[in-house]
Amino acid sequence: MSTISLQQIMSARFRTSAHADNQTKTLMEVLGLSTKAAVARLAIGRSLSLGALTDEQIDAKGLEIPASSLFTQDDVAIWVGLILTHARTFGSAATEGMDTFRSNLRLHWHRGAGLLYEDWKNSNEDFDNFVGTLVKRRADLPDRSVVQHEDARTKPEVVLADDQSGQLVRSLSEIGVNAEVKGVIHGPRLTRYRVALRDINQLDKLKRGLERLALALSLQQQMPVLSAGDEARTVMIDIPRPRDTWRVEGKGALLDALREVSSNGHHLIVSPGVDVIGKPVQFDLANAPHVLVAGATGQGKSVCVHSLLVSLITKHSPSTLRLALMDPKQVEFGVYSSSRFLWRDSMAVGAAACRTMIEDLVAEMDDRYRRLGEVNVNNVADATARGLHLPFIVACIDELADLVLQDRDIEHKIVRLAQMARAAGIHLILATQRPDAQTFRGLLRTNVPARIALTVQKSSESQIILDEPGAEDLLGRGDMIVKLSGSDAVRAHGYLLSLNDVETVVRK
Repeated sequence: MSTISLQQIMSARFRTSAHADNQTKTLMEVLGLSTKAAVARLAIGRSLSLGALTDEQIDAKGLEIPASSLFTQDDVAIWVGLILTHARTFGSAATEGMDTFRSNLRLHWHRGAGLLYEDWKNSNEDFDNFVGTLVKRRADLPDRSVVQHEDARTKPEVVLADDQSGQLVRSLSEIGVNAEVKGVIHGPRLTRYRVALRDINQLDKLKRGLERLALALSLQQQMPVLSAGDEARTVMIDIPRPRDTWRVEGKGALLDALREVSSNGHHLIVSPGVDVIGKPVQFDLANAPHVLVAGATGQGKSVCVHSLLVSLITKHSPSTLRLALMDPKQVEFGVYSSSRFLWRDSMAVGAAACRTMIEDLVAEMDDRYRRLGEVNVNNVADATARGLHLPFIVACIDELADLVLQDRDIEHKIVRLAQMARAAGIHLILATQRPDAQTFRGLLRTNVPARIALTVQKSSESQIILDEPGAEDLLGRGDMIVKLSGSDAVRAHGYLLSLNDVETVVRK
């Protein structure tokens, strides 16, 4: 790469063909990704696994994206090296200038997007099958070195999780803990080791030595998690695995989990994901009675909220459930715009409309208490037995921080709902990507006891969400901690739902 520099590449902008650009947008929706750059990386990687680029003439009419979105400072050298090595191997780079690099990237993106789109069609447009294809196999790798230009292909390969029992025992010994592995369970993202301590007095040493254990196991920034065992002298140690061994749980897994739940309309069962060993995590929002979902940008907050709403829609009809959806940023809830579940048949989009809907909810709550008083009961469950039918209302605010910062006066109305709305059958789902003391203050925190924390940047943010640290050590991509009032925190991995998946359920 003698005639271009990494700085030159990082300051450039890249595009693909108009056709591949359209396919990229479709794949964004299929995968539930927020940027074209994420799809472009998959597409380029898909193409790089194949042989020489064709001489196909393609346009360059796709919308530009900056290199800073496509690459990072940490990985740009790897991507450039792969693209240039591919070009040299197959003789398609007469020069190594910026124009040649830009052209090769466009061709790889064009070819890879087409192949990914074919994968989607070949999976019968079934999201779980498609994601399984991406996760469980390497895309069409040659049987032999690419230098030999062989046409033979490998069969799809499943990357299996390794049993690191021996390494774990040796690493524990390095931090002064004598132990024996009694059992192993490979979960979706972590492997759980059931460990027997030979000396119970070494438990405190193990708790203090988790950072050193992570170093001994070469976990980089990831941390092992220690929890109580199921027998005397045993503990559970959950070890994060490499991402190529992760198992993705999608719409099918969510619907399977919900099939085990009664559809009598008396509960608000939601399932945000599966636990460390792959069992569904479920709770009743009616008992929660309100939940905060918070995490840094891009860590899965929006997908988690969709999982909660999809859970509710799946187990209810519009006669037993209504959704009051508030979207201050005007970007998240469009897929629900025509849903039969919408409270008063509309959504609140923008801060002003959100304020009006919250005021209407307060008025609805007061009216419901009046009606409950008329039949001499104090909650909607007892009202049903007296012949007064009041459907649940689940009010969801997508970005609490934006709404509160734009309209400070609205906070006390949200607090009033959190304090009083449960008995009236009104429950809150509050979501934010900026969990701080200014947007989630004392009274609101006290009255929203159920919390779902996705990955955050700092332990202080975890403290705001969970009242304890831990969310800063999560793995990202939907990894979460679910903490309900009166229960221990549970580690979970969120379902991966695309907008197409959500739309399929919303149409019911």
